[in-house]
Amino acid sequence: MSNIDKLLRQQSAIVAFGSFAFREKDIDTILTEACRICSDLLGADFSKICEYKKPTKSLVVVAGHGWKEGVIGYTYAMADKTSPQVRAFETGVPVFSHIKNSKEFQFPAFYLEHKVLSTIDILIKGNNLPFGVLELDSIKQDAFNKYDINFLTIFANILAEAINSANKTQRLRNAVKKQQKLIREKSALIEQKVVLAAEAHHRVRNNLQIIHGMLVRRMSEFGMDEDASHNTLRKIASRVMAMAHVYDQLLVSTSEKGISVSAYLAALISEIQEIYSTLRPKVELNKTLEDIQMNLDRASVLGLIVTELLTNAYMHAFPKGVGKIEVTFQQTPKRNMAQLIVSDDGIGFDDTKQSNRAGIRLIKMLVEQIEGEIHISIKKGSRFVVEIPV
Repeated sequence: MSNIDKLLRQQSAIVAFGSFAFREKDIDTILTEACRICSDLLGADFSKICEYKKPTKSLVVVAGHGWKEGVIGYTYAMADKTSPQVRAFETGVPVFSHIKNSKEFQFPAFYLEHKVLSTIDILIKGNNLPFGVLELDSIKQDAFNKYDINFLTIFANILAEAINSANKTQRLRNAVKKQQKLIREKSALIEQKVVLAAEAHHRVRNNLQIIHGMLVRRMSEFGMDEDASHNTLRKIASRVMAMAHVYDQLLVSTSEKGISVSAYLAALISEIQEIYSTLRPKVELNKTLEDIQMNLDRASVLGLIVTELLTNAYMHAFPKGVGKIEVTFQQTPKRNMAQLIVSDDGIGFDDTKQSNRAGIRLIKMLVEQIEGEIHISIKKGSRFVVEIPV
């Protein structure tokens, strides 16, 4: 083969290797293929790549071609100045070695075992620190020349870039895997917390139901005598049920925005109506509720407000036991605002004398707690308008 043919073959091999190496993701595969190609093109019997290991300050054979078992993994200590691999790594200059006549270099026993007579070592550059050394070995004396140095230098530079690219790809893949692992762990924790929260909500709801049942049984023991103790129990039972229904809605809600206030209020109003059905059977209760989402804290307070307003209406607005109560919950023209209206056609009350009674004070305090406003009208019954931010 002429020198021109050999040069063309080498150039073609460099292009092919570059195309292969920059597509390949596995560094070991890249290094092994590099050893095979170099041996084939230069007619070398053996080849190997030594990688610099910073923690141990050594050059370790990580890939090779043609060697018997035991060579891959061999370590050259950087302190050994008689090693041509160390010389090439430290100086960056290609190193020729003639084993029989060499007075400055010493070689491990496996060179003799493989009958190696000549070697050439070329630096494989890196970013901040060289990657290592590419070595070709032949059983012929003076097997390599300056033209081989030119080829191996170009080849080693391409190999270095391919290694850097593969390392970057590997780091990116590791980062992605780590991120995916963190996401899976976070999802598992969230799922676990959701399960624990649901269990806690179930327990709280069940406990509230038990308390409510105890209060209802206690009221039945009083009979129909409407003394102060009986009325107090009714109010407490209504408040307990208001909280219980919040947990009902929380357990079935799948929205990140909160719970469905309309469903919550509908269940709550029906429960209050049932509580007072024996006391005020002729009081009609109507409701118009828009479907609005609200967070748990605001919904809880809103439920207590509705409970207090309905309880007051049932207890004080209809001394003759006949009348009508209207509950409306709707979005207002104002952005992110909702309006609760509770009205009755009862006897009303003297605002100057009764606006500071305990029930009204509690309602105003609850409205203030959720940053709302309340407007009270006592013409032709009572009308409470509460505006709150959603």
